Order: sequence, then structure tokens, then C-alpha cells
Amino acid sequence: MLQPRIRLEACTLLGEGRYLLDEAQAHHLTRVLRRYEGALLEGLSGEGRVLLRLRLGAGRVEAEEVERVPESPDLLRVVLVVALLKADQFEPLLRMAAEFGVAEIRLLACERSVPRLESCREEGKLSRWRRILDESTRQSGSLRPPTLHPPVLVRELEEATLPPSRFGAFLAPGTVPLGRCLPVEAAAVAVGPEGDWSDQEVETLRAKGFVPVGLGPRILRASTAAAAACGALRLSWEARKTP
Repeated sequence: MLQPRIRLEACTLLGEGRYLLDEAQAHHLTRVLRRYEGALLEGLSGEGRVLLRLRLGAGRVEAEEVERVPESPDLLRVVLVVALLKADQFEPLLRMAAEFGVAEIRLLACERSVPRLESCREEGKLSRWRRILDESTRQSGSLRPPTLHPPVLVRELEEATLPPSRFGAFLAPGTVPLGRCLPVEAAAVAVGPEGDWSDQEVETLRAKGFVPVGLGPRILRASTAAAAACGALRLSWEARKTP
């Protein structure tokens, strides 16, 4: 049976391999999952994976380290550059990105984005999105959640921090199937809003080094397109590693 997972960054290190769990994770373990004294847990952090044992005290929930779990580093770096979408598409997209092990998410306010830029820069909304990413890494077992950057306009997207391989999912003619460009060790993939990018946005992204790629013969919802692109990058990389 899989052990429940916690994010160690949210815990307080007490020393000697002991952690004091934050209130939210402690409540989830003891009240929702009904885990008991001595139950095994899995702790996740950017430094690795740890097997833990639950310790219950008076008014506090702790975990003590049993062993460090060896794990090979994830050498694939995917930066998802994605337009702001309505919540019913955007929040599932965040979960998908965490499950596929995306390293960064860069948000773009596009001409055809329904959510407005200023409202999406509010700290409360960004905090909610980061909580979704944290929860999804616990469920999927990813060591670290994607870094979520506040939204910017397309022309403000910084090129210097993007991987050299850059793919733009465009509906315009003249695209190359994404599969022909893979596998790559690091890539940025850009997915636009419902209704696709404007002509000016396509021109801007191409000037920033994004190669026009296609994701198949059918019209996909933006969240589906992001899942297809991230999945293709992940699966092609994993296939490359398999002898």
C-alpha cells in the first residue's frame, strides 16, 4: 500500500531527523486519512524522498526519519508557457503540470484570455494556485512543485531564462509535428488561450525563438493541448532512457 505523502518544506525541522508537521498536513493525516501512531509516511522535498514514521503527541503531530530513499535526479526540464485560462480549465492544467514534473510555469495574459491580468496578479490567487501545485506533487510523488511565475504580457516574456529548445503550439499552417522535434533534455512549450494566439502574439513568440509545432489533426482545448505537449516531452524523454 502506498504511504501518504507530505511536503517537508511546510514542516519545521526539529533536529535529529524529526519534523513538526504544519496544521494543514497534520489535520489531513490524522482527521481525514486517520493515520495512527507509528504509521509510515513519505516526505518529499527538493532534496529528495524520505521514509518517515508518524509520532503523535499532546496537541502536536511529528514525523521522524526512518531512512532516505535513493532516487535518480530528474534530468528533464520543461518550462510550460501558458495563457491565462478560466478556472475550470486552468486548475486541472496546474495539476497536470505537477504530475508530469514540469519545472516552471510562466503565465501569459493574451489578447484572447478571459481572465484579466491584474486580477491574476493578486497574491491570494497566486497562493491558491501554488497550493494546488503542492497538493498535486503530494499525490503524484514529484519531489518539487513547479515554480509558478506571476503573469506577464507576451511581449514581456523573458527569453534569457528559457531553454534553447522552444516550441509554440500554433493553429496556423506551416507547423511541424511536435514528435519530430523530440526527445530533448530541456524545452519550453507555449500553449495559447481558447481561440488561439493573435497574429501579433505568434509573431512575437517566433521572434523569441519558438518553433511552430502541431499537436495532431484535431482542435484541442487549451488545457488538453498543454497536457498533450507536456506528456509528449515526458514520454519521449523516458523512452530515450530505456535501453
